[in-house]
Amino acid sequence: MNVLAEFQAAIEIENAKNLQDYEEQKRLPLNERVMKGITMPNLRIEMSFYDGIPNQWCYPLPDSERYISSVRIFCENNISKFKEGSSVILSNGSHRFEMDIEEDSTDNFILRPNDFNVKHSYIDSHNYPKTNWEINAINTDISTKLLKYAADILKSNDTTLRKISNFLNGEAINTFKGYSQTINYLNSSQNVAYLKAINASDFCIIQGPPGTGKTETIGNIVKYLVDCGLSVFVTAPTHTAINNCLNAIASKVTDNTKVIKIGEKANNKEVLQNGYITKKSRLPYSSFKNNTSYNQRGIAIGSTAYSLCWPGSRKLDGWTFDVCIVDEASQLSIPLSIAAMCRTGKYIFVGDHKQLDPIIPKGSNNEMFAESVFSRLARIYPKEISLLNVSYRMNESLIKIPNTLFYQNMLHADNSTKVDDSQYQCRYRSEIINNESHKLILHRTFDAQGRSPYEARLVAEIVSDLMQNGIKIEEIGIMSPYRAQVREIKKEVKKILPRAIEKPFDSLFVDTVDSMQGQERNYVIYSLANSHPLESMRRLDFFYSPNRLNVAITRAIKKCFVIANYKVFDIIEDELSAHEEYHEIKSSLDIFKQYYELSKKIEITPVENEEW
Repeated sequence: MNVLAEFQAAIEIENAKNLQDYEEQKRLPLNERVMKGITMPNLRIEMSFYDGIPNQWCYPLPDSERYISSVRIFCENNISKFKEGSSVILSNGSHRFEMDIEEDSTDNFILRPNDFNVKHSYIDSHNYPKTNWEINAINTDISTKLLKYAADILKSNDTTLRKISNFLNGEAINTFKGYSQTINYLNSSQNVAYLKAINASDFCIIQGPPGTGKTETIGNIVKYLVDCGLSVFVTAPTHTAINNCLNAIASKVTDNTKVIKIGEKANNKEVLQNGYITKKSRLPYSSFKNNTSYNQRGIAIGSTAYSLCWPGSRKLDGWTFDVCIVDEASQLSIPLSIAAMCRTGKYIFVGDHKQLDPIIPKGSNNEMFAESVFSRLARIYPKEISLLNVSYRMNESLIKIPNTLFYQNMLHADNSTKVDDSQYQCRYRSEIINNESHKLILHRTFDAQGRSPYEARLVAEIVSDLMQNGIKIEEIGIMSPYRAQVREIKKEVKKILPRAIEKPFDSLFVDTVDSMQGQERNYVIYSLANSHPLESMRRLDFFYSPNRLNVAITRAIKKCFVIANYKVFDIIEDELSAHEEYHEIKSSLDIFKQYYELSKKIEITPVENEEW
């Protein structure tokens, strides 16, 4: 692979694809945009305003015009794909404001302009329209700017280009130092990965299946590197993954002059209370050098690749790092991995190519969009992979299905895990809650694609039964492939929760599978929410993703409940073989059929005369 040529072509392909998708979506009829979840029309709103000037970039306004502080949206049936942190356009006639979604809960849908956009967000506070507002998705080019900057670095630095090219083409060769001191509380596979990571000259690849302690392993690797006086860049596709790594690192290093998180407050929530981590919105190298607030010999800095390689942010301007550690690397595209590597020395990639992949353009014939960076590395360096093979999460009952489907039975449950054989007292669904740790719950109720009120009600019943037995809501995790179903579940679950619980969804996890990767709960419920998956033959690669299934069924510590219409598994080869897409996803459908065969199944019917 010609890395520079493919990289430059990939930038243009991705930019053109994003722009094309955005323009095509804008041209769709309103009802189609609504169904796709990219538009919310006919909205009623209430605005809140700043008393004065929000920041130094704003200027005084005339008469009754005031700067918008926040906007509360009233929408009875929100089926959009928008989520907290997303940027959107709020518009009504000539009024058009770019805002971020601050809160998306059962009680509130709140927009707020960020510090940059607030200077453009003002209106007549006494006479603004309250109805007929619309929210639409926004197209950004931040990713393109980041990648173009990384490409400029490669073009101007032949040594860096050659190093990355050799690595991505399977031609990098490690030499190893002789450090051999293991850590007594790590298991054998973790110690092998630890020693490889700290001894390798150029790169290390660590595969961490669910619950095998990859974050703990990362924490120990970074502590050693920091103690050796090295600068370490800790990154991942999401701030949550970065924060989890930094918490593990901080627990080993215990010195906030050595562990730094770069990010805005909203992106730091997992580390906000950690006193061993310094939180900064930016830290240019010039501000770091010779500053006694930061350790000058050995430091770990966590942020996304955007902070490192997008000059517009200036968050980590001037930095180069001795080592780059990429967590959740299976979710990172090859172009974004290059952006992370172009200002760092040794690379340590940690991930699991059996879990979620990145979203990448299809059919481009560009090698950089053929797979995730971790999948590529696992394929071209099979002998270099260090597999963590002991699960501290899943007991021997829960681990059977994913072990068979995805890991060639190479994993085993640690002795500390226990099978839950408790007998639960249930008001609604004792046949679901009791006995086997993993159950596939099948029904014959047909709802809309991507949203199932029936399954949402069933989820609420299971939550109610668990809570009746003293289970706390923070022990429960609820997932769906679809954001519309997440909202439906929240509406139903809230009905059964005690009113004394304030902000229940701060504790009770209800979100998409993609948001759950890297997390765990004692009790996990997965609502597939699709009654007609094979009829449209559209987006089957999303719904029938084996990797998404793997993530969903490997979050549980005690019990896992998968809820689906029986049609999800009613896969008849003769009826599907004529469809072109069928041949592309046949192997994925086979995984779902195997899952069906391996699962303990229970078919249910609605309970009559239910009352909350």
